[in-house]
Amino acid sequence: MPRGPELEGANEAPAAQVVLLMNHNRDPLGDLAATLARNGYEVQVGDSLAQSHRLVDETRPDLVVLNPLALCAGGVELELLEGLQREDDPVPVVLLVDDLQALASARNARVPFRDFVLKPCSPAECLHRIELALQTRSRVRGLHVRARQLESQVSIDFKTGLTSELYMKRILGLEWKRAQRHQNPLSLLLIDVDNFKGVNDTTEYAFGDEVLRRVAEALKGNVRETDFAARFGGDEFCVLLPQTSPAEAVQTALRIRQRISGMVVQKGNYQRQVTVSIGVDSYDGRAASSVDTMRRNANRALQEAKRRGKNQVWLYSGSENAQ
Repeated sequence: MPRGPELEGANEAPAAQVVLLMNHNRDPLGDLAATLARNGYEVQVGDSLAQSHRLVDETRPDLVVLNPLALCAGGVELELLEGLQREDDPVPVVLLVDDLQALASARNARVPFRDFVLKPCSPAECLHRIELALQTRSRVRGLHVRARQLESQVSIDFKTGLTSELYMKRILGLEWKRAQRHQNPLSLLLIDVDNFKGVNDTTEYAFGDEVLRRVAEALKGNVRETDFAARFGGDEFCVLLPQTSPAEAVQTALRIRQRISGMVVQKGNYQRQVTVSIGVDSYDGRAASSVDTMRRNANRALQEAKRRGKNQVWLYSGSENAQ
């Protein structure tokens, strides 16, 4: 009985790793290509820079063996290799070099996991170097995956106790979709502590941290349980207000501004009266827009509030684009 589509491929072997052999110097590397193929690698050979470009455009390789025509900083070969790299998924490079002088020059190449083999190269040695580089790449990719998993678990900003920036970005996406689905308004406040750099420059950093904590307390005390307050790095905060119209969002922003401007922060020998500038933008749940647009508009409104003298609330109107 023929197998259904859901069973086909269930026991298929994983795809072979792709090794791109950039043989731009056109040395006889047939034995190396054959050795790699016998050991289960998919070997692609670029005998010219144009051919290597085409192969890279078609398939991103797992590793590159470069037999360079002219290896030099800023050269087209290194530019092609650098273009392959991603922070969370680098492509290791094994360079074939003619002598120790060329090796010294090759060390300046800005590519990851550079390994070097002197020509004429032994296919067995190259295979060994390639296997080691791919093992390192696998470990690096695993570490990046783990780091992303850990980041996704950090929901609280340790300095203020507010929602963390990373977690708030997830909430923004979820609340945006909910607003679209139910056609409800959604408002965003971006809040910046006025002259915070001056606070850090003229006091101790511990006092600056106290300012951030007091601002965070004011935010917590002036929003609803259904709202979300977060620290967005440095001295910037944001408040997300589901089911909140522009007029209601402005009222919330004014209440926050007034509460903060009326408090004096004191710690040790330092004392400051703190003010904030607030930019507001709202989404009506129906217009064609995006989360990024709302954030940009709220930031434009924030910059307008600061331009008008700080300790201000400004609702985005569109005229800010002309500033």
